Amino acid sequence: MAAFAVAGIHLSDTPPLDYEHELFYEKELRSVTSNTLEDAREFLDLAARYGVRATTHVYPLSRAADALTDLKAGRFDGAAVLVNDFSG
Repeated sequence: MAAFAVAGIHLSDTPPLDYEHELFYEKELRSVTSNTLEDAREFLDLAARYGVRATTHVYPLSRAADALTDLKAGRFDGAAVLVNDFSG
């Protein structure tokens, strides 16, 4: 089962989704909208204290389908992180 996590607030138009292709077939979409700066500081302090390390693989948003395909195929462990194509 592939997981797709999105965290943050998008202030401009969001790209359209093909719901059947991108979200169905046992995929999950989670959104976090209520984190504060203090929440982030507390989380990072706890992560540092307990030695939490994340394994991430960055994909531009235009390659979101590739990220899901790679996750499903088990090409890597960890999380796929989607970044804005214009974040250069």
